[in-house]
Amino acid sequence: MDIQLVTLTVGQSGTELIVPKEFFAYRALDEVESVSAGADVSLVRFGEFGMDSSMYFDVASSQVLYGMSAEDAELVNTSLSRFTQCIVRLGRMFPFYDDVSEVEEWEEAANRVERTIREIDPDAYHEGAYWYEFRWDVSMGDFHG
Repeated sequence: MDIQLVTLTVGQSGTELIVPKEFFAYRALDEVESVSAGADVSLVRFGEFGMDSSMYFDVASSQVLYGMSAEDAELVNTSLSRFTQCIVRLGRMFPFYDDVSEVEEWEEAANRVERTIREIDPDAYHEGAYWYEFRWDVSMGDFHG
């Protein structure tokens, strides 16, 4: 899978976010949107995930988050560069297995995905997290060519 990167400019600050254009259900927005997630939390919405979730960049921590709203956003990666690295590396690995693969191959591919995520951003891989759930989706056999 060829992963293209796009540059999105954040409002008047002129800060540039270099993000993947797309990756399965994720799509970068054409224009970013500044959103508030509470008293001292400033997020930049830069992507969509599926029908009703968004991807956010936390200006203060530089973390990438996702959620149905800014208020419920959870960690994807500890930095924007690690988010991009994960997607680029996983894109190179796709398809994770053949169309006629078996359960054992699905699990081997899921283990490769997990090792890759842990190598790039160990804090981003834990039970319930975005990449943890992605790994389990891979193990179900839904990511063939």
